Amino acid sequence: MKKTLFVSLLLATAIWASEGKDIFNKICYVCHGDHAQKSSLGVSKVIAGWKAEKIVEKLKAYKSGKLNQYGFGNMMRNRATKLTDEEMEAVAKYIESLGKPKK
Repeated sequence: MKKTLFVSLLLATAIWASEGKDIFNKICYVCHGDHAQKSSLGVSKVIAGWKAEKIVEKLKAYKSGKLNQYGFGNMMRNRATKLTDEEMEAVAKYIESLGKPKK
């Protein structure tokens, strides 16, 4: 039973990570770089290595229209409204997994 549960968790994690990477590559990389290592338009903070919870919090705030950091509110809301809560979690975990960029 324990082995089955462990294997199931590993498989679910791998699928989630793959989904997060796919979402990132479709929606986020243009502004944030292929490893989230870029500052969007040279203005925003680099998001690589941020905690998933922080990323989800920001995405939900953009989606609801409550956040307009760097004047990117409309642009980010447009992207965030395309994501379900589960997709936000997946992309956030992927970005967190990238770690902080090396200087």
